[in-house]
Amino acid sequence: MSETAQVPISHFDTASIEPDHRFDAWQENIGVFFDLAMPDGGKQSTNVHAKIDVCNLGDAVFGVTRSQAQRFTRNTRRVIQDDMDHILVQLFLKGSGVTKDNEHIVAGDMLIIDLDQPHDMTNSDFENLTLVLPRDKRPEISDRLSALHGRRLSSENPLISFIGSGLLNLWQSIPGMTISQADSAMQGTLDLMQGCLLRKGLFPDEYDLPTSVALTRIIYRYIENNLSENITPALLAQTFRMSRSQIYRIFAPHGGVATYLWDRRLQRSLHLLSQPRFSHKNIGTIAFECGFNSESHFSRAFRAKFNAAPSQVRAEALDAYIRNRDTSPSSPSYAAGLPHWVRQL
Repeated sequence: MSETAQVPISHFDTASIEPDHRFDAWQENIGVFFDLAMPDGGKQSTNVHAKIDVCNLGDAVFGVTRSQAQRFTRNTRRVIQDDMDHILVQLFLKGSGVTKDNEHIVAGDMLIIDLDQPHDMTNSDFENLTLVLPRDKRPEISDRLSALHGRRLSSENPLISFIGSGLLNLWQSIPGMTISQADSAMQGTLDLMQGCLLRKGLFPDEYDLPTSVALTRIIYRYIENNLSENITPALLAQTFRMSRSQIYRIFAPHGGVATYLWDRRLQRSLHLLSQPRFSHKNIGTIAFECGFNSESHFSRAFRAKFNAAPSQVRAEALDAYIRNRDTSPSSPSYAAGLPHWVRQL
C-alpha cells in the first residue's frame, strides 16, 4: 500500500435513495450493531433521514452518524447470536438519549456500549462520533470500558471532556492524513484514553469499578472455559488465591457466583443452539457441555429464561441461515462499508 495513500472515507446518505427504500438502507448499515424501532413504538417509517461518514483504520472503525429519533436495542438473544466482541465509544455531538436504566445522555457526554451486553436506548434526533474497538486489540482499555457499559460519562468531568476533544480532533484531522499517519494518530489517541482510564477522578464516586479489572476478567474467562465443571466460590478462591469474601464481592453485582454461573450456562447454550456450525451436536450434548445434569432440566431452565424451547431456537437459527445463504447477490446494497468493516475487525 502506498505510503502517501489517503484514508478512504465512505459516505452514506438516505437522501440519495428512493424514499421507500431508505429505512432498509439505514438498517443495512446500523443493523450490524442494533435492532431499530420508532421511539414511540409506532410503525417504522420507510422515509428515514440518516447519514454516515465512516473510515476503516484497520484496528478500529471510526465515524459520525446522524439520524432522526430512533430506538436502538440489543437483547440477550441478539448478543449471543451475532457474537460481536466490540466496544463502542460514542461522543454525542448533537441531540440526546435515554437508556433503559434512565441514564440521560446530552451533547458533549460520552457513552460506552459493550456489544457483549444487552442495550436499550432511545435517541432524539442526534449526531454522534463513534469509535468501534475490538476488545482483543486493546484489552487493557476494553476491559475498563466494559465496566461502564450504558452509563453516562458526563462532559462536566474535565477528563471526559479531554478524551472527547481528542476523539473529535482525530476525526477532523483524518481527511488530511495518510493511512499510516491515521494509524499512528489512532494508537496515540488510545494511549491517551488508557492513561486517563487509570487516573482517579475520571469516574463519579458511585461508579463501583472492580479494584482489579484485569483479574476479574481472568476469573470470568476461567468460568467460560469450565462451565461444565462444578465451580464453587471455594474452588475459585483456591484457584486464584483469594479469600471467599473477595470472590463474593466480585460477583455481588451479578447476584452471587451461583446466579452468574446459571446465567452464563444458559447464555452459552443459546450461543451453541444459535450457530449453524454446531448443528451436529444434539440438544442433550449441549446441555451437558454447559453444565446441566439432564436434558429435561436444561429444557425447563432454557424455556424459563428465553421463553422458547431449545429446539425452537435451533430451528429459527437454521431457517435464518438458509435464508441469508440463498439471498440473491443481485439484490441492491446500500451499505457504506460499515457492516463489512466491523465484521472484519
